Amino acid sequence: MSLLRRVRTSIQSRFEAADKSVLTNIAFLSAIVLSGLLLVGVALSAWWSDNLASAVEVNGQSVTVSEARARANIEFFRLGVEERRIRARVSAGTLSSEAGTAALQSISDRGDNLSSALTSDLIDMLLIRDLASSNDVSVDDADVEAQWQEEQQIPELRLIRRITIEFTPTNDAAAEADAKAKAEAILAEIRAGADFSEVAKRESSDSFAVEGGRVGWSTRAADPLIEPAYLAAWSLTSPGTTEVISQDSGQFVIFYVEQIREATPDLDFASLASETSVDLALYRKVVAEELLREALREKVTADLLKSPVEQRDVSYVTVPVAAGGGEVEEVHASHILYSPNDDAQGASKLSEDDPAWAAAKADADAGLVLVNQGINFESIAKKYSDDDSSAQDGGLLAWAPQGTFVTAFEDAIWDKGLQVGEIVGPIKTEFGYHIIRLEGRRSGVKLAMEQLSVALKDAGEDFIKVATDAVAEYSGTDVQQIGFLSRYTINPDLSKLIWALGAGEVSNTETINDQLIILRVNAIEERELDESQKSAINQGGFDVWLTLYSRAASILIEGKQVQEAGESPAP
Repeated sequence: MSLLRRVRTSIQSRFEAADKSVLTNIAFLSAIVLSGLLLVGVALSAWWSDNLASAVEVNGQSVTVSEARARANIEFFRLGVEERRIRARVSAGTLSSEAGTAALQSISDRGDNLSSALTSDLIDMLLIRDLASSNDVSVDDADVEAQWQEEQQIPELRLIRRITIEFTPTNDAAAEADAKAKAEAILAEIRAGADFSEVAKRESSDSFAVEGGRVGWSTRAADPLIEPAYLAAWSLTSPGTTEVISQDSGQFVIFYVEQIREATPDLDFASLASETSVDLALYRKVVAEELLREALREKVTADLLKSPVEQRDVSYVTVPVAAGGGEVEEVHASHILYSPNDDAQGASKLSEDDPAWAAAKADADAGLVLVNQGINFESIAKKYSDDDSSAQDGGLLAWAPQGTFVTAFEDAIWDKGLQVGEIVGPIKTEFGYHIIRLEGRRSGVKLAMEQLSVALKDAGEDFIKVATDAVAEYSGTDVQQIGFLSRYTINPDLSKLIWALGAGEVSNTETINDQLIILRVNAIEERELDESQKSAINQGGFDVWLTLYSRAASILIEGKQVQEAGESPAP
C-alpha cells in the first residue's frame, strides 16, 4: 500500500472513531471563529467609512474622512488661538472692548458654521490644486517655511492714522487736480514737522478726523490690503507717512504709521497644539495650500486685468418672487371695511350679539348703496374704511395668492364666477363687514415671465419698451440697459447666463436669488477695461473665476454625486 493511501486510510479510521462531543466542540468553535470574522469585517467596514472613505471628491481628487476630521481640528485650533490673541489685545489696550466683543462674536459664528465652511473649503482646495498646475503656479518651500513660522507668531501690530481729501469726480479733471495738489501740500507740511493728528483734525474729511485721523492698532491680516493706501501703509519698513494715494474715485489719502510692534513668538502655540492633538504636518500642508491659493489669485488677477477683453452690452428685466417661485395664480382686490366701533383689531373680542356688529352691518349696507349708485369706490374707501393701511390707497390691496386672507374674504374673491370689476358684499369676517371689488386676476408671475421671454425674443431693439409695458402691474420690477459688462466683474450666476448668449439673443426666464430675470445681449465687443472694472477685478475677479470653474466641476460628497461635470469656462 502506498504511503498516500495509508495516510488517507488512517485519517478516515480516526475520523470514524472520533468522539462526537469533540466534533460538537469543533463546530461550536468554528461558529465562534466565523462570528468573529464577521465582526472584524463589520469593524473594518466601519473603520473604512470613518477614516479612509472619501469625504469630498472633486474631478477625481479626494480627501478622506479622517483627513477632513483632522483639518476641522486644525481650524478649531486656529479659532481658539485667534480668540486667545484677541483677548490679550483687549487686555493690552490695542483693541477696544467693543471691537474685541465683535471679533469674538465673529469667531463664535465661524465656529458654528465650520462644518459647512470646511466642505466648501475642501472643494476649493481640490479645485485649486488642478487649476494651479494647469496655470503653472507653485509655491517655494522657503515661502511655506516662512509662512509656517509666521503662523506660530503673535502678529505684528501697527498704529495707523489717515487723512482723507475728497472731491466730486467730474469730466473736468480740474477738481481732481486741485484735490491732489491739496493732499500733496498737506503731506509736505507733515514731512516738514507738522503734527499729523492736528493736521488731520483740520483737513481730513473722513470719520477718523475727530480723533486726529486715528484708525487704531491693527494686524496685516485684518486690514483690507486690496486697497492701495492700506497696502502702502503695510509696505513701510519703519514708522512714517505714505505718499498721497488715490484710494477711490473721488478720494486721496495719506496714511501714517505711528508705531510698530514687531511680531513675537507665541510661546504657548506648540503646547496648545499638542494638548488638542493637532496634526502639525497636515497643518503645515494647509498653510502651503493657502499660499498656493494666493499665488494663483495673483496670477489669475493679472491675467484678468489684461485689456482689451470681450465685453457684452446687456439689457434685463427682473421681477421679485416670493416663496413658491411665483408659480401660483394671484388676484387683485379693493375693499371697504366697516368694523364694529370702527376698530378692526378689537372686533373679534366682541360677542356676536353686541349692537356694534349690527351698526357696522348697517353702515356697510349704506356704503354698498353708494357704490352701486356710482359714487367713486376709492373716495368712499379713503373716507370710511376702517382698514387704515389700504384706505389711503383707495382700498387697494396687494396682488395675493390663494390663502392670503381670512376664509370668508378668500371665498368671495376666489369665486370663479366673480368677474373683474364686479362688487360683492357685505362679507362678514372677524374684522367687520367688507365691500369688495375684484380688480384683476393673473397667472403666476413665473408663467407670465416665461410668456414675456418668448415675446422679447421677437422684440429686437424694443426690448426695454416691451418689457416695461409687460411688467408694469408687478411691484418691485426693474428694467434696464446697463451697458457693457466684463465677465469677471459681476455675479458668477449672472456671468454664466450672459456669456451663454450671442449678440441679439434673449435668455429664457431664469432665477437668481429671489428674482426672475430675462436678459438680452445687445452687442459683443472687445473693449478696454475702465477703472471701475479694474477695481472690481482686483477685489473679486478671482472669486468669480474660481466659482465658474467650481460650477463646472464633478463633485461628490460622502460618495454621493452632488454636481455633474459641466463645460469649463475659458481660462
